[in-house]
Amino acid sequence: MAVGDMSKKPPSAGGDTTRPASTVVRTLSGLSDDGPMPRSSNNVSWDTGLLSSLNSNIGGIKPGGRADSVDFLSPLKKDVALLRGLLFDVVRAQVSAETMEKLEIISKLSSEFHVEADDTTFTTIAGTIGNLSEEELQLVASLFSSMSNVANIAEYVHRIRRRRSYERGEGAMLTHTSVDEVLRDLVKKGHTPEEIHAVLKSQTVEMVLTAHPTQAVRRSLLSKLHHIADILLDLHDKALTPNERDDLIIGLGAHLRSLWRTDEVRRTKPTPTDEARNILQVIEHTVWDAVPVFVRDTNKALQRHKAEVLPLDARLFLFSSWAGGDRDGNPFVTPQVTREVVAINRYRAAVLYLSEIEHLLFDMSVHYGSDELKAYNAALQKPDDAKTKSAGAEKANLKYKEFWNHVPPTEPYRVLLSHMRDRMAATRDHCEAQLSGASPPTTSAEPFTEASELLEPLMVMYRSLVDQGDDLLSGPITDLIARVHAFGLTLVKLDIRQEGEQHTQAMSAITEYVGLGSYADWDEDKRMDYLTSLLSSKRPLIPREFVPESGAAADVLDTFEVIAGMGREALGAYVVSMCFTPSDVLLVAFLQREYATSADFKPLRVVPLLETIGALQSCSTTLSTLFAHPWYRQYLSDHFDNVQEVMVGYSDSGKDGGRLTSAWELYKAQESMVAIAEKHGVCLRFFHGRGGTVGRGGGPQHLAILSQPPKTINGYLRVTIQGEVMEQDFGLAGLAIRTLETYTTAVLKADLTSEVSVKSEWRAVMDKLSTASYNHYRRIVHEEPRFVEYFRFATPEQELGLLNIGSRPQKRKAGGVETLRAIPWIFAWTQTRLHLPVWLGLGTALAGSNADEMATIRTMYKEWPFFKSFFDLIEMVLAKADAQTSAYYDKELVPEELRPFGAELRELLCGVITTVLETTGARQLLDKDPVQKRAINTRREWTLPLNLVQVEALRRKRELLNKGDTVPTALVDALVISMKGISSALQNTG
Repeated sequence: MAVGDMSKKPPSAGGDTTRPASTVVRTLSGLSDDGPMPRSSNNVSWDTGLLSSLNSNIGGIKPGGRADSVDFLSPLKKDVALLRGLLFDVVRAQVSAETMEKLEIISKLSSEFHVEADDTTFTTIAGTIGNLSEEELQLVASLFSSMSNVANIAEYVHRIRRRRSYERGEGAMLTHTSVDEVLRDLVKKGHTPEEIHAVLKSQTVEMVLTAHPTQAVRRSLLSKLHHIADILLDLHDKALTPNERDDLIIGLGAHLRSLWRTDEVRRTKPTPTDEARNILQVIEHTVWDAVPVFVRDTNKALQRHKAEVLPLDARLFLFSSWAGGDRDGNPFVTPQVTREVVAINRYRAAVLYLSEIEHLLFDMSVHYGSDELKAYNAALQKPDDAKTKSAGAEKANLKYKEFWNHVPPTEPYRVLLSHMRDRMAATRDHCEAQLSGASPPTTSAEPFTEASELLEPLMVMYRSLVDQGDDLLSGPITDLIARVHAFGLTLVKLDIRQEGEQHTQAMSAITEYVGLGSYADWDEDKRMDYLTSLLSSKRPLIPREFVPESGAAADVLDTFEVIAGMGREALGAYVVSMCFTPSDVLLVAFLQREYATSADFKPLRVVPLLETIGALQSCSTTLSTLFAHPWYRQYLSDHFDNVQEVMVGYSDSGKDGGRLTSAWELYKAQESMVAIAEKHGVCLRFFHGRGGTVGRGGGPQHLAILSQPPKTINGYLRVTIQGEVMEQDFGLAGLAIRTLETYTTAVLKADLTSEVSVKSEWRAVMDKLSTASYNHYRRIVHEEPRFVEYFRFATPEQELGLLNIGSRPQKRKAGGVETLRAIPWIFAWTQTRLHLPVWLGLGTALAGSNADEMATIRTMYKEWPFFKSFFDLIEMVLAKADAQTSAYYDKELVPEELRPFGAELRELLCGVITTVLETTGARQLLDKDPVQKRAINTRREWTLPLNLVQVEALRRKRELLNKGDTVPTALVDALVISMKGISSALQNTG
């Protein structure tokens, strides 16, 4: 079967029509971007009335100033050259002169190929790498992987510096998503400061950090890369003496040496608790400080635009996690793991809060306060109200840094803060005992159990400062209040996720035990009737003596028992993956109630995850049935203020029917669900399960948010932040603040910007494109007999488990491509530079459009944010593709009889580039996004040798295994490091 028809000769992305089609995707011109910036760490509170008195000293972003003080490209090139020179010096000291010469030759050839793209150079590099020993292959992989990582860091630093330059009025930006700029734009469009303030103060973005295995770089290496970033910033942004500059260069060399001497290969898989700790590290490293800084900056921007500052209880951001709670397909996430992770979260939060309280205790030396503060302190000493004994009464106070033996009673803030310190220390000690399996310790104070208990004394102190005219001193207090609202007592709330079928099997174990037969065998009507009768009755179903025979069923039911003992302070949502029917939702609501420990138990909200094309298409039936169900409507009203959250999945729907169909079905499903919710008077909120790559819904978020259907944001956005995206968004302080800003301004604009009316002819065109794309995608992936065999030969899919980057298995169950998780599915195709899941079907659909339809498609691109966002993201992926590299995988790894199939796929790749450029009107890929071009080109010359090492390592490994021989460790390491390096070089890999 022919894969597709190529009737048009694809243009070169560089404009040279004489170039072979196989090189189309690599030909890009180098450019650059702008991004986040680090901010001052000074604690200043900008409350109402305060900023106006300081206006002469406080400005804002100063657009349109002098010529760029930080050039678009040259400083980045200099940084990369500096890092390359220092790293090569490190390597030169570690290897023989002969080996170093080979490394230098490969680097020189790769650099030349990056500029000239000559096929002879490609062949020479491949031949040179093919003649290396296993140990030399490992060295090449390590060197170019390290260069990819440091080039990434240099590019991040460059974005930060460009942004800082812009804020000083010394340059221009290509993206305009800062709070200052967006507020200015909204005011120009007629929105009043009062309207903007009202919308902003009530909006919330909840970021859910997941343990999805797409971050290939070890945290040990990330830490060293962050140190390198700090030094690069200092080298550029400080007035240095010669000695200081020398010290920084020496430090740079030291960190690069440490980077080189650190094993890149994870020798064991991380456990779920390891993943949970890694997520907490992200929060602690940058986000903990970024949140109050961003709130302060936002308040300053609001004041500059004549709007009120945010109220102290505004919650612009919340943070949640799936690490330790996501048991979908992961047998290693057990009820005990969930219990431990919640304790870890509480412990790490207590340590951070304790440090902040101790700093405040030292700084707040004010010796007078309001009557409210004095009365509050006096009440703490009364036996009935006291949560702690008097300060200094216990020898345990010896562990404190400040005021361990005496707190002056004439200093009311310190008196109250010492009380808070005792309670937070007790919170930490109780969590530590739980983690070590010890009995709860005897402490002189009660632990904090709810965030409101921590907020109460903070608000008392804040009001006292305002009452006494000391607003200017309230900065550290308001910073801590902002943190409590964002992080609670656990830093992140833990979601629970489980596959719907697992609940069904657990319920079957119960119904069989009580003599009702198998719940799994019942149809939907019988399940709904039975669950309704159970929920309408107050009698428990499960006998006390019941013990499931199945370990899986026991695990599911034990999880509900653990949830009942934790409550909503530590936990977030209960997400039902592979949710297809209303009974999947009701069953979880029932099991939560069945295991409730008290009548006033507060259940977790049940969130159906719609992640396949079929589930998205049947969402109307699912929600209509639930919202018309009397018990469920009362349940929503009683516990969740008539709010229903629905999670939409981008991964499995894309794997199921291709990216175009997935995007369109997601759009239509959200429209449909909004209409149903409005009809029933329910407030609908969406949780977007986006991955790192475009194939899983990833990509630049500002545009993605603004391209959502009307009425789907409404001041609330919940979104997953996965794998390598966490590093890109939060790895450096400047990046973290910029990320918070990007999400905030996008949600604000989404709620205040006029809706784009989707014309009927646009819908007709989308339906036709989607059908054509879906049919072609399914014909190739699910019906073509050669596909699975080709996929297994041409990609490192079978070897991805060697990466040890996640605790869960690659598949939910045994089977073919349909059982493969979306992450390894995307990851494998990304490694070979074909990126097939992202574009397959699109080119065929576009090529089948007539002239009138193509004219409509171009209009849709110009006028419809959803359509523009889709194509801009596809264009970004196509710019990272490389047909020539993909062909080399086939040449070396794929049996001869399957190679024509691979060639047909690459012809489709070239065809989709042609049609995408025709749609967007661009001459080259990423012509309209020079920032992304610069980022890709910064890493491009380091990527090709990694691909060639990977091909050689795969070839040798498979040959050895076919002979029954042992695979050398150095060869396996070369393969693993190449996969990590390509992942880092291409970004958005999972």
